[in-house]
Amino acid sequence: MLKIVEIAKAWFAAANPTPEQAAIAEYRILVCDGCPHKKHISHLNTFTCGLCGCPLSKKIFSPLPGEQACPDKRWKK
Repeated sequence: MLKIVEIAKAWFAAANPTPEQAAIAEYRILVCDGCPHKKHISHLNTFTCGLCGCPLSKKIFSPLPGEQACPDKRWKK
């Protein structure tokens, strides 16, 4: 999948997730909460992935399978 397509699909899903997407996102953010790569961007008051730079509030909705979506291969879903 093209990266731009993945990003667009994640942003659309984040705006109106299905119950399945919401459950996966909830799991993924819990994994991110314990990850050393999680970065806080204070001037934007948001968290990003320190490896890819994506905002976590959208990254967790990536349509890719877990280990393909997470650059550190931490997500199993």
